[in-house]
Amino acid sequence: MDNVTLVRIISGVLVASVFLLPLYVLPTILAWKKTHRMPILLLNLLLGWTLLGWVGPLVWALVDTPANPSQFGAAAFCSNCGKNTPAGAQFCSSCGHPLVQNAVTTAGASRA
Repeated sequence: MDNVTLVRIISGVLVASVFLLPLYVLPTILAWKKTHRMPILLLNLLLGWTLLGWVGPLVWALVDTPANPSQFGAAAFCSNCGKNTPAGAQFCSSCGHPLVQNAVTTAGASRA
């Protein structure tokens, strides 16, 4: 085996590992901040080499709910200035007006 063949083999292994390894663990990456991340990780690692064992965790990761739904998408609406603030905030981040605790709306978050 000459040096050129050895370099081609090594570079092929490196390219395959750089591009195919993230593709293999894509369901785990997508499920990182989801509710069922550990079962998805285990299913992906143990059965991901089969087509069904890879597509199953991928679909599960896409439809799973976030681990803490208040962090993602829910916002409190300020009645004083009309801006959306992060969920759980007690005061408006724009004007400093106190927020009503039950003023979490999804319609206000979708308008932003």
